[in-house]
Amino acid sequence: MGILSRFSDIMSANINSLLSKAEAGNADKLLEKYLRDAKENMAQVKAETAAVIAEETGLARKLSENEAECKKYESYAVAAVKKGNDDDARKFLTYKNRLETERTDLSSQYERAKDNSEKMKQLLKKLTNDISASEDKLRELKQKLTVAKQQEKLNKLDEKFSQNPLSNADSLFDAVQKRVDAADAAASLNKEFSKEADDIEDLAKKYDVTTQEVKADQVEDQLASLKASLGKQ
Repeated sequence: MGILSRFSDIMSANINSLLSKAEAGNADKLLEKYLRDAKENMAQVKAETAAVIAEETGLARKLSENEAECKKYESYAVAAVKKGNDDDARKFLTYKNRLETERTDLSSQYERAKDNSEKMKQLLKKLTNDISASEDKLRELKQKLTVAKQQEKLNKLDEKFSQNPLSNADSLFDAVQKRVDAADAAASLNKEFSKEADDIEDLAKKYDVTTQEVKADQVEDQLASLKASLGKQ
């Protein structure tokens, strides 16, 4: 089956319409198939275009030759009439009429060939644009799918972290910071209580009468002992 028999189907194929009906899960597969079909059609168009153009060129040449022949035999008929040779003129005119009948058929064939050639050019242009657009769309789609898959992985990872707060980087940092703050608070409190205890101890010594009296008695005893050793009362 020739490519021209599928002219309408190929020309009506629309990549945007295809993608609008596609689902997220199969859009890339449909686009890849569309691209393969377009490339196969392009190969067939290229293979058939030469034959179509050759047919158009050949018919154009035959049509031109026919027109030249018609004019030539008409001029012969005129020349025969001028010389009074009506029978010869009739023969030339008869042959000219036969050529004109052939020219009518050649003209029809040429118009069909020309139309086919024009369609082939349209197909080439359409398929070239389709292939370029499909490749761009496919590249864009695959990039989006890659981003989507990466986002899905991030979402799953985020969901996993959210189920265990300490697994989350921010939560883990907060927990460590809380422990540091608690340790600092405890150290500060211990230091405060230690200083307060020292202050209380110093203050208590000031009013510790028993200790002062003991020290005073010791001094008096030591003084009496010293005097005795010196023989002084």
